[in-house]
Amino acid sequence: MALVDHDGRPVRFSVAPGNAAEVRELEPLLDGVPTTELVADKAYDSDALRHALEAQGITPTIPYRRTRLFPRPFDGESYRRRHLVENYFADLKQFRGVATRYCKLARTFASMVTLAAWFIATR
Repeated sequence: MALVDHDGRPVRFSVAPGNAAEVRELEPLLDGVPTTELVADKAYDSDALRHALEAQGITPTIPYRRTRLFPRPFDGESYRRRHLVENYFADLKQFRGVATRYCKLARTFASMVTLAAWFIATR
């Protein structure tokens, strides 16, 4: 998971197991990051997360899942900025070790992602 700013630069990232729900990993990742809006994909569509974000003064821009009985509206214009996160991941995947998860341990993989993020930031 990664947080990027409005210019597509990385703010924070975390490495979680492949079978972990992303929605549970978001709140610790956001802790202490000053923001007023969160743009995320459908994987983060949960009422508990929306209420927690709104309690912190963060406006969630998250599309609803098809299975939701009572869809909540979201700002489609604001959601367009989510491509910045996708672009960041595309840049990260240019590094073979990151794309293939060559490092098997979480801490060494996190180190590789940090190094790749540094290279991307200094271009």
